[in-house]
Amino acid sequence: MTQADRFKTLPDNARIQGMGNIFKYHDRKTWDIGIRFNNTSRKSLKFSQLPYLSRQVVLNQTESLQQLGYPIEFTFPSVADLLIAQVSDSGLVKFRDKEEQSQWCFVLKSQDKTIYLPQLELARALFFTNNYFANAALELNILDLEFYVDTTPELDEEAEPADAIIHALSVTQCPKVLFDNLNFRQLLAWLLLNSEAKSSFNSIYQHFIHEREQNAKSIRWNFKFEPPNLAGVTIKGSGWHSEDGKVSFINRINSVLNIDFPDIQNIGFTHPNFVENKQGTGKASGGTYPQKPHERDINADSDGSNENQPALIICDATVIQFNRHVKSHKIYKKAKKPSGANEDGQEPSKLPPDVSTDSENSRGENPRAAIDGLDDKNDDAYMYLNKFESFFQMLEILKEEHGVKIGKPIIRRLPEVGRSKKHLLSYDGSPRCIAIIYIEYQSKGHYLLEVDTSDGKASLATKVLSASALRTKGSLSKLMPEIESRLMEGQISWPKKYFDKLIGQYNHTALQHQKVRSDEGLKFECMKRWAERASFILTEQ
Repeated sequence: MTQADRFKTLPDNARIQGMGNIFKYHDRKTWDIGIRFNNTSRKSLKFSQLPYLSRQVVLNQTESLQQLGYPIEFTFPSVADLLIAQVSDSGLVKFRDKEEQSQWCFVLKSQDKTIYLPQLELARALFFTNNYFANAALELNILDLEFYVDTTPELDEEAEPADAIIHALSVTQCPKVLFDNLNFRQLLAWLLLNSEAKSSFNSIYQHFIHEREQNAKSIRWNFKFEPPNLAGVTIKGSGWHSEDGKVSFINRINSVLNIDFPDIQNIGFTHPNFVENKQGTGKASGGTYPQKPHERDINADSDGSNENQPALIICDATVIQFNRHVKSHKIYKKAKKPSGANEDGQEPSKLPPDVSTDSENSRGENPRAAIDGLDDKNDDAYMYLNKFESFFQMLEILKEEHGVKIGKPIIRRLPEVGRSKKHLLSYDGSPRCIAIIYIEYQSKGHYLLEVDTSDGKASLATKVLSASALRTKGSLSKLMPEIESRLMEGQISWPKKYFDKLIGQYNHTALQHQKVRSDEGLKFECMKRWAERASFILTEQ
């Protein structure tokens, strides 16, 4: 695991040896968590920094240091089959710190093996993939206070279909930048729509408020919660094994697969700070979000300032995979100010390198940052086929009127490159996708690559590749990650020099889209002319 961001108060290559209690000094606003390291006397970090924190993880890496332990994979049982114990009961954790040894675990059986799973680590993997959820878990009924779910929305005729709309209310502390992540939107929807998941999240506060202990200097709590129904879910991670292999202890969960998701197809999301993109006349002062250096110093001692919208920082991702795919989009309700103005009237164009991961606080010293530590492996790109409707209609004309054989389309999400948002469509935050189709014409094979540019962020022709020329270089599926990465670097554009070197300049060409007035749409006659140009290009290649 390699973290780009640095913790300001930690030395290089600080390996986490143990996890302790959650606590707060009486003169502080925010909560900390006990952490023990191999090479520093520091004994705590912010609880909001939990997305980074698991046993044997190395922070501030200056070299490639792997998390210690062995791969562990198991299927989660029903909640009724779980037992509760402490870390010390496993006999596998050699770090003899008192707080570490007293942390609560779930104990489960898997293929005649006993597995100790720290409760905080399971909660981190399920919920604390970002600092917003970590902060929110210690507040009463925060999900009900900050979000409203409309399961019978009334939509305008022009609005994108939605079976439910999740409204972030005006009081929400949830940073709008997190909604750019499709996976965060689905995780939030799971928490709000799945009653067991929501009850599990709320149980954190119930244990917190009833079990914490107070002394003259601080309030302390040994983390505990009630897990949701995860029966049949596959969990992959790493940890320790006993010598006979019959007992295992989980240090870190890397993926949680096949979580049950409500039977719903399309979800809309609103946020009080979502704004439409309107053309302005002034000079832009920066991107939608503050421009950040590639490496930031996370100040473990500072509260968050209330003077900025949070910028996004990325930590190592936990893979979350649901058993159902959901399509989601952002809904905008107000016009954006001209591009010369800062969005929301308070966001600077640039921020200094030191950031805080806590919620805003009048005493806060450092600009806030939102942690994004969530990834998924959901193969849901097929849900965006409708984005290519006109293109597929043109292909149907090629088939019917020109005898072109059309293969089955493959739809892929385009990757995020650097910290750019070009992989998302600007009007609703849905993934920008690429369609790949194999066709045959006059005994020659071709691949067509079509990118969704419906938000007007680029003007990109269809790329036509010679299948025979590609065949000498290997399968297109293996080449696509490199093609997609080069496509998304800088401006969205086809990497001509790359294709020239890969298959030769005469084995790839561009099929320009049919030009049409924006107020009349792409009519059948226009698509016929588009198809005629396509057949001419295919003949020439």
